[in-house]
Amino acid sequence: MVWILYKTKLILNIIMRVKNIIGFVAICILFAACANPKDLVYQDVKNFRILNLSLQPDIGMDVKFYNPNSFGVTMKDADIDVYINDKLIGNGRLQRSYSVPAADTFLLPVALKADLKSLFSNTYSILSNRQVNIKLQGHVKAGKGVFVNVPIHYEGKQQLNVIDFK
Repeated sequence: MVWILYKTKLILNIIMRVKNIIGFVAICILFAACANPKDLVYQDVKNFRILNLSLQPDIGMDVKFYNPNSFGVTMKDADIDVYINDKLIGNGRLQRSYSVPAADTFLLPVALKADLKSLFSNTYSILSNRQVNIKLQGHVKAGKGVFVNVPIHYEGKQQLNVIDFK
């Protein structure tokens, strides 16, 4: 009888260890699957257009990005401050949710509520240099099923071909 109790206790102990190992492996797989995704790579701005001309004009543009991740996500509720030559010119927002394809380039339509005063203060610099420093700061909700706020920080030079003086 003692022998049977000993064997039963030994088997239960082994089962508990196997459960712990399986739990540990499951947690490791979960953390590996939820690894931080790579940042989207900014490529260009296309189709720059004025949507509404007023004291605070609405400017539309398609921002070209590359998604280096092996999975697609949905983006929504973006709130991005746009700076040109270190001056805030407006706030960009997404009008609706957008699906981002996996490992591919895509155009993201953005509507920018611009500050006309800031735009005019940058006009000479933009026309004379044909290259501006663009800075984007803000966040966007991204995910698949569960959405999290993803910070957006970009700074770089953008070549402008506004007027050709040739």
